[in-house]
Amino acid sequence: MTERRAPVQMTINPPRGAGTVSWAEHLLAWEAYEKEYPGQSAERIAERGGFCYNELCLFLGRPPTTWVLR
Repeated sequence: MTERRAPVQMTINPPRGAGTVSWAEHLLAWEAYEKEYPGQSAERIAERGGFCYNELCLFLGRPPTTWVLR
């Protein structure tokens, strides 16, 4: 069975291609995001292309450990 993954948008500064992270890590970032910006579900963020890499770092408080390049 394949693990559920969430999309990660590319970033320009620093340059990083689009990728994915585990759904569990996406949810951790979303929990921090939701505290500051309520009203958008984790599913909706994923539908809209996911967080960018820099947002993940911000909301996780560290670089994502499950990020892989698409």
